Amino acid sequence: MSHFTKNPNTVIPIPPEKVKYMNTRKIESESGAKIRIKKGERPLAIINGDKKQCEAAKTLIKAFIEKSLVIPTIGYTLLEVDSIADVNKAKFQFIKFEGVDIDVFSKNKEHYSVQLMKETKDDSEFDLADSFDQKLEISPSGGGFTTSEKLDSCLNDIYSQLSKADPTDSERREVRLNLFFGRELFSNVDKQYFDVSEWIKFRRWGKKYCTSFQQSAPQILEKMSLLEKGFNFKEDKRSEITSKNKDKGSIAIYFDQDSSRRKLKLHWNEEGCSWKITKCVRSINRMAILDLISGNEAPDCRFLLKTCYDLKVGSKLTKVIDEIQNNRSFKMRDEMWFRVEDFDGKLDKVEVRQTMSKRRFFNGSFQISIATIKQDSNGKLITQQTTSLKNKRWRSVENIDQNLSLHYDEQEISNTICETINLARDIVKVLS
Repeated sequence: MSHFTKNPNTVIPIPPEKVKYMNTRKIESESGAKIRIKKGERPLAIINGDKKQCEAAKTLIKAFIEKSLVIPTIGYTLLEVDSIADVNKAKFQFIKFEGVDIDVFSKNKEHYSVQLMKETKDDSEFDLADSFDQKLEISPSGGGFTTSEKLDSCLNDIYSQLSKADPTDSERREVRLNLFFGRELFSNVDKQYFDVSEWIKFRRWGKKYCTSFQQSAPQILEKMSLLEKGFNFKEDKRSEITSKNKDKGSIAIYFDQDSSRRKLKLHWNEEGCSWKITKCVRSINRMAILDLISGNEAPDCRFLLKTCYDLKVGSKLTKVIDEIQNNRSFKMRDEMWFRVEDFDGKLDKVEVRQTMSKRRFFNGSFQISIATIKQDSNGKLITQQTTSLKNKRWRSVENIDQNLSLHYDEQEISNTICETINLARDIVKVLS
């Protein structure tokens, strides 16, 4: 008698852009189940097998989805070459990174950053395109390694994703735009030295050049006086969050439910003297990533276009948060209000992030935020500093779902993305 049921009883939705990357044969081999992919606007993985096999396949597919969500639909890694007089003669090297990598998918690996070996700057005018003797590639499916000479082409590809990220659709999808300063790290590096012609042949898939981005840029605070003078940034002391008033910060709780990653956002409620859920979203997906590698001591940049689906805060999740706080043993531990252990038996694959401090600097159109965040995940407690640049007009785009009468103008959003990336590049040049 066959071990398989006549009617498959386990169905898991797969993000449409991830279907082609899922290795069903490997999952079948490891689980013993049979898997059929039902294609369409909402692809489904239909699992057939006994209970044990179905559970094993379900776990493997969930793990694939969780990992694949960090792989963007479109992704580029651009090497900055605009200030190099003769690009063909420029030599770069990978320098070993001695810090701590918080990326769960690249931990326990050796990491390297990129550095220009001998920088030749020329104050005179020169035609950057004429300095190349080879045709640069644009190949996101192969890893998207190119140079800043192709920035406009890469941005046009990213703009094409905006219609798919329209937050005014019927499913309450939200768009999130972010730009971070930090350091791009590479692992699986098989050579130390390279030039531009070799860089554009690098690939991210397979065993080649895995990347992670560290969102820390201490240079921003160290040289804030330069940014105040050059870009008119001023600190807003009224919005500052410090170690003395942690309850003014926010807490993010990530967990798995119904085959998707979910996020709760908590803020302190003065009236109730407790933490309350202010936001619940699911299917946090990176649609586009653009990384700009400075090649020097100045920070690198990462632009992110993400989407997620807004959910109503249900009574079950509210009950979970309230029960934890009502427990007699509930107290601040390691300066954090919530820990992963609090959710044992309540939520799956939990990760907790708490904002410990935050400083904000504004000019007329932009905001720089420097936050210290504690993260409890995978049995480790890590403190991370994040430095972000935000266009003030992005706020209305991100909150457009709260007022559907607003017009979602893709061209306007494209313009703000371009403005913000160009400002970030200018800031990096000042810090170089």
